Order: sequence, then structure tokens, then C-alpha cells
Amino acid sequence: EPADWLSDPAAPLPLHGTAHHLGTTRMSDSPHSGVVDRDCRVHGMENLYVAGSSVFTTGGQCTPTTTITALAVRLAEYLGRTVAS
Repeated sequence: EPADWLSDPAAPLPLHGTAHHLGTTRMSDSPHSGVVDRDCRVHGMENLYVAGSSVFTTGGQCTPTTTITALAVRLAEYLGRTVAS
């Protein structure tokens, strides 16, 4: 049995929003305006990094998964170069 909204064009669509917590560890060159630097390292900490949507300054209209993955890969590459040195 299809759902009512699929067979009845007058039925309301069961749409709802989603929540992504963004921007709580904002990226910035300065510790006065952000929590992490451009390499995702927490200002003032030698070995603490954050990769995720919390470093975004703003959110868009779509899910942030691709950008989070790209940010994590970028951080992994940076850490790989740093540890290898």
C-alpha cells in the first residue's frame, strides 16, 4: 500500500527539516575570532585537531557530508605530512 500522500495529490507532503550543528568551532587565523586555524588545529593546543561541520562559518541549503569528508581528507593529508617530517 502506498502512503496516502503518494496517491492523493491533495494530501500534505510529510516534509520536515533537519538539523546540522554548524559553526561551534569556527575556523579563523586568529584565536580571537575562531577556535581552530586553517589546518583545523585548536588555537593554543599543540596536538588537538577538529574536522567536521563545526568549523564551518555558515551553513548552506544541503547536507554538509561532502564538505566534512573533504575537510577530514585535507586534515589527514596535513597530519600525514606533519608526522612524516
